[in-house]
Amino acid sequence: MRVKAPRFRTPDQQFGLSVDETVMDRIVKLCRKTVNTETGGILVGHYTKRHDWAIVTDLSGPPSDSKQGRASFNRGCKGLQAWLNQMWASKRHYYIGEWHYHPFSRPAASTVDAKQLKDHSESGSLMCPEPVMLIVGGDPNGSMHMSIREGKVFSR
Repeated sequence: MRVKAPRFRTPDQQFGLSVDETVMDRIVKLCRKTVNTETGGILVGHYTKRHDWAIVTDLSGPPSDSKQGRASFNRGCKGLQAWLNQMWASKRHYYIGEWHYHPFSRPAASTVDAKQLKDHSESGSLMCPEPVMLIVGGDPNGSMHMSIREGKVFSR
């Protein structure tokens, strides 16, 4: 299944987010692998020279120390720092945010998701004051939908 690359803009058109098609294809594959269990990981990429677009070019799957359930996902961190260091060294790509999957459900941010995003935005160690959260919901073998949550409000 080929997924069209989504592009989101803030209502004031000042900032945008673009997700590469290969990233979306990998997300769908990871969702199909877990079917009824939430999954997720982190998003990496770069910003345009004008800093008006964040371009997501790669993602991690769930680290091996992640906790996955039918209605919960707590991303672990095992191996992520080495991977992020490699992404920076080879491509100069940064941590952009998080992604996760709500199986057979809407891609709406829960209160836990919103708190996690706020915590990440305040974490100096991530060096990303406005991380995004890409939430995918639905049937991985049928119709899937996505939403973006961030300090700014995005629309498609």
